[in-house]
This record gives sequence, structure tokens and C-alpha cells, in this order.
Amino acid sequence: MTFPIKIDYVGYKHQSDEYLTDKIWNKGSYICSANMPDIFISYSRKDSDVAMQLVELLHSAGLSCWIDTRGIELATQWSKEIVQAIDACDAFVLLLSAASNSSSNVHKEVHLASEKRKKILVLELDPVRLSADLQYPLAGLQRAPISNIDAIIRALGRLGLEATGAPKAPSIVRQSDTRKPLMILPFEDLSPTGDNAWFSDGIVSELITTLSNVKSLKVVDAHTTKEFKSYKGPLTAYAREMSVRYFVQGDVRKFGDNIKISARLLDVETGDHLWQDALKGTMDDIFEIQEEVAKKVVEGLNVLLTQEEAKMLSERATSNAEAYELWMKAVDFTTRNTKEDIERGMVLLEEALMLDPDYGAAHSELAVAALAMYLNYSRDSQLLDRANAALERLRAIEGETPRYYWLRSRLTLQEGNAEHARGFAEKAIDEDPLFAPSYDALGFALQALEDRVGAAKAWMKYVEIWETSRTGYFNLLIELHTLGSDFAADLYNAVERAVPLYRRQIRLHPEDYGRRVELATIFVIAGQMEEAVKEADELSKVESLDGVPCYNLACIYLHAHDNVRALTMLRRAVQRGYRNRENLMRDPDLAPLRDTPEFEEIMREL
Repeated sequence: MTFPIKIDYVGYKHQSDEYLTDKIWNKGSYICSANMPDIFISYSRKDSDVAMQLVELLHSAGLSCWIDTRGIELATQWSKEIVQAIDACDAFVLLLSAASNSSSNVHKEVHLASEKRKKILVLELDPVRLSADLQYPLAGLQRAPISNIDAIIRALGRLGLEATGAPKAPSIVRQSDTRKPLMILPFEDLSPTGDNAWFSDGIVSELITTLSNVKSLKVVDAHTTKEFKSYKGPLTAYAREMSVRYFVQGDVRKFGDNIKISARLLDVETGDHLWQDALKGTMDDIFEIQEEVAKKVVEGLNVLLTQEEAKMLSERATSNAEAYELWMKAVDFTTRNTKEDIERGMVLLEEALMLDPDYGAAHSELAVAALAMYLNYSRDSQLLDRANAALERLRAIEGETPRYYWLRSRLTLQEGNAEHARGFAEKAIDEDPLFAPSYDALGFALQALEDRVGAAKAWMKYVEIWETSRTGYFNLLIELHTLGSDFAADLYNAVERAVPLYRRQIRLHPEDYGRRVELATIFVIAGQMEEAVKEADELSKVESLDGVPCYNLACIYLHAHDNVRALTMLRRAVQRGYRNRENLMRDPDLAPLRDTPEFEEIMREL
């Protein structure tokens, strides 16, 4: 059987190893056999997807493997466990690529295996010329292609390792819990005018919100769904990366007041559509159509609803279709995060509220938009007044919910009362301990109160609940880095969990420069300055970077003691809209610049 191993695939998800049988198991950060491993896998972290797929294929053939999954390139010390594993293995397999060819840790492993006279099999991922460090220990050894698993099994057999079964192609998706993984993909706008993306996006957002209330479903968040628009690969590869088996696909046609929504539920594992239908009507029918689609998805997945969940599927934030349409248009603008778009979105939200003054979602979005405008573009206190008025209306409509307390905490912090902001965040947590944004608000409040340990603990809880939040991990890592050596273990563990999330995002979306900047910052935190500066130099050439990524690049250059390039990126950050004056004055990373005339000039521009 020829199996194309080098594909966009993740057959193993760090921290989620339930799919592995008792033949191999996760020991701390390693995968090893129940007794002694047959094979030691040596590889570069950049080739981890291929390495983990190979492990599973070999396991299915009855061969046990030992592989370090901790993030070798981020480790500061070569572990004794690696030495012991090489000593115990029957065969040493090297995944040879451009990355492993230049990896000092891989060089150490190969030399140790050679010194111990281990049987070595070289599997070629890329056609590379051996580095000077690998030429001697690998002299005379032939390379086998990674793409043919049967050839690999035969080569291992010649080394004395006999497979007990035929290798089996792995499943597309590996589920890590009992909930059914579901993603609502962006709906295609097939309207004659082609300018109703706001409508298709709004439909998708409402479906995500509604289906997220079903506890037996694990629904991918709206932000990830929106990012999918820039993904250019096959859906099966995306499903593997994201560990999602079920997808709702659809398209929308809107012409005047008439609408048609076509939707289908795909099981990517089998390729079958479990349900598909087309629903027609007018904008006055939009709520019934959305409810029908949600119910059909649940039925297609054979999910049993509780009475409360069934009720929530039919709940509506407003009964006014025109107000709902304005809200969808507004959200389309505000989420673009430019000054002009936020302003346009706020106008539309005010119009929606004129039609339905009790539209809680519109009041909430208006408060969020006013805060975003205040934080990023204008320090006009009237924006805080507008956010405050919207929150008071939200409280009158919905009561003191976790959402209200969370937004109240954010607003109060901007008003300069960090102590009260902390209190509101804690009230949100008391109302719902699993409402993740509350811990984010608490982290910022405690940070402002200079309780760095408390802030770090708040963000630890945040990523515990929302385990795929890159922003949450980024805030946590910054805080742990500030705390120093006493929290080195927590920092290391957080880096190990965060890096795979960032690498996955960059694999799926190579042009997500914001995440690339954040990953470069994580390299700084992990002590990998050479890697950080290399990435920063590449990113500094990207003309489309906005203010926040430019600010973070300035901080990276300061850690590299390059004040000249740091000032260049800081000026660019301000030119491109960065307006967080408090952060400029408080961020310890900027300390080397604060007494310089150039920094004072930048502050005057604000």
C-alpha cells in the first residue's frame, strides 16, 4: 500500500491522546510503548505532522514508537529521557528534511544512535544534501522515501523488526471527547448583486450561537469560521488539522425582500451528506428559517435535546426582522475594526435600536463597538458615555447577566477604576464560572492593579476553558514572562500548549501576519532570540501590517537590543492607528526608549 504521508495532516493533537490504544501511551510529553519501544523517531518540530502520522501507521502495523512531543526546539536542556529511549530502542528512524538537517538536537540524537551502534533508517522528506554534522554518522546509509509506508515496513523488517499486521490509513478526524465536533462554514453569497455577504455571515453567526447551546455538540467559534474564508486547501486537510468531523455548508440568495437559504450537513469521515434542504421565504420569515436549519442539523447528528436546549433553539433576540437586518449589517462593519467601519456600524446599531429599543444584542454590540473605538482610535469620553448607556439598557432588558458584568468590567477599567473592574469580572464568574471572557476581563483588571500573579492565574483559567484561544495564551505568556523564574515551569507548559496552536494557524493561513508576529514574540519568551529576530525581519517587510503587530515587532527588537529598528516599528505602529497611550507608558518592554527624544516625539504625536 502506498500512502502519501507528506500531506497537510495532523494525526495527533498535543494534550489529547485518548485515541491511542494501550499499545502506545502518553507519558508526560512522550509517546512510548507499554514495555520498551521498537523504534525511536528523530525529527524536527517543523515536521511534527508527518512524524505523528508515521507513528500511527507504524502502530497500526504492530510496531511501537518512542517520540518526544514536548517541542524539542523550544527546550533549553536535552532530556535524559531521550538518551534512555535511544539506548532502549531496537531501531532509530530519522525523518530527514531541510529542518532536521540543520537541527542541533537532531544532530545529537543521530550521533548518540551511531555511537551506540543502533540500526538507523533514514526516511527522506525533502531531497537535501547532508550537513557536515550528519555526513559521518549517516555515511553509506541509503534513504527511503517517506511516501511509501509498505517500503518503510519492509526496510524495518530487514533491520529485524517484523510487523504483526498491515498498516492502516488513519481516520481523518481524531475526537478527543464525547461531544460531536461541528463547524458552520461560511455560507456563499449567491445573490444576483453579490453584495450580501453581511447577510450570509449573519446567518452563520446566529447558527453558531444557537447550536453552541447544545451541550453534546462541540461547535467551532465564529472567529475561526470567519478565518476559514482565507483557507485555500482541501476540506479534509482542514478537518484533520481542526479535529472536526461534521460541517454545515450552505449558500444564500437575497434579492430585495426575498431570500433562499440552502444548507447541508456533511460527515467528512464518510463523505456523506446527512441532511440537505433549501428554504425559501421573505425577510419576515428569517427567524423561522434559521430555527428550521438549526433543528435539521441537530436531527441529522442524532442529538437528543434537553427541554431547555430545545427552548433555546427557538429563542429570538428580536422579533423585528428589519432591526435584525440592520444588526447583521452593523456587525459586518464593526468586526472589520477600522475607524470608519466601526463608526458606520454604530450608526446602523442606533437605527436598529430605534426599531426595537429592547434589542439586547444590539445594545451589547454598541457597547463593544464604542469601547473598540475608544481603545483604538479616539479617547473621546463621549464614547464611554455611549457604552455606559448601552450597558444600562442591556441590564434593564436582560438583567445582571455574565455578559453584562463582563462588559461592565471592561468599561470600568477604561474609566480608570481597576478595583471596581475586578469586582465586576468576579461577579461575572460567580454568575457563570465557565464564561471564559470573564477571566480575560479579570486578568486585565488585576494587571492594572499590578497583581501579576493573579492576572496570570486568571488567564490560566481562561485558556483552561477556551483551550484554543491564541489570544488567551498570548496574554498568559506575556504575564508569566514578566513574573520571572519562579513561574518558569508554568511558562514552559504554556509555551508547549500555545506553539502548536500558532503553528496550526499559520499552516492553515500563511498570510495571517498578526499570528506570525505573536509567534515571534513567543520565541522571545522561550529564549529563542535568533528565531524571533529572523521572523521579525521578514514581517517588518510586510506593508499591510496594522498598528498592533507593528507595536509587538518593536518590542521584539528591544529584546534583541536593537533600539533603532524598535523605534522604526514603534513609529509605524502609531502611523497605522496604535493609540494605547497607557500601554506605551506602562509596558516594561519599552523602558529602554522612554527617556529618548525620539520616544517623547512619538508620545507628542498621540
